[in-house]
Amino acid sequence: MSYQAVPLGTADGSKAPKPKPTILTIQVEKLRLIAYFGFWGFVAFSVIVSKITVFPYMSCVIDGVDKFGAECTDLKRVFGFNNICINWDYAPSVQLTGMVYPIFEYSLLLYILLDYCQIKNDMLNGIFPAEKAKLMKVLFWIKLVLVAWFRMIFICKVTDGPITIGALEIPAVVAHTLGFWGLQWGLVLIAFENVLYITYRKQGMWCFSPESTVKLAYLYLTLLASLTALKFIWSASIFASETGTPIIPNAVARYFDRGWMLLAAVCPIFFALNGMKKDPPMVITIVNADVRK
Repeated sequence: MSYQAVPLGTADGSKAPKPKPTILTIQVEKLRLIAYFGFWGFVAFSVIVSKITVFPYMSCVIDGVDKFGAECTDLKRVFGFNNICINWDYAPSVQLTGMVYPIFEYSLLLYILLDYCQIKNDMLNGIFPAEKAKLMKVLFWIKLVLVAWFRMIFICKVTDGPITIGALEIPAVVAHTLGFWGLQWGLVLIAFENVLYITYRKQGMWCFSPESTVKLAYLYLTLLASLTALKFIWSASIFASETGTPIIPNAVARYFDRGWMLLAAVCPIFFALNGMKKDPPMVITIVNADVRK
């Protein structure tokens, strides 16, 4: 992002100076790249912290057998396997990782905002259809809320007691998982918006032609949405079942989890690199209505 202040001169021949605008030049896809580097950065940070301060001190007994470390997590108990989330589920890692996490959160939220502004500007310039832009306006607010709610993973910890709302009692692990559900569907909506955008921009990605790019984009969206739906159904069925038995075997769901992580947290890095290479930067002009006294 570059910055410059440009004088506007005077108005109507008067000597009173007009406000000077601040002009920001931003590569929007670079914000997405920063966001995903921020994600993997806080994951790496949490892994280091948990390996030093958490897992060496965890122990439990399962079926009469002494277990230690990651074998004793709540994820392992409820879902049957661990994923990267166990690294920020327990103190002090959850508190320390929560201090690093905003790098990812704020970068992704800013990307969502500026990406929407880019689409709106393309609509005004006849590149993107107005009726689709109205849909993007609705999705913008939904994405903003879903991604922001991901922070609930640090507020509703798996080690907390149940959350009571009147006669309703929500187990801590359910409240904790709701934050993940929000991010998962938020990323699906971002992918949907990107694919729809590619359809109208007709821009090729890397070595692929525009036609092949559109086909691959829809394939990517279908796979991501399908895996997200399967993950949601699987985890929700565990909470809904009195015995905690999922309708999809945990051994199969584990592969869903790995595939989803590849599509949702790795592939967008390459999408961002392509966008940085091909998309023009956004120029934002900020000016006060009058000179501040």
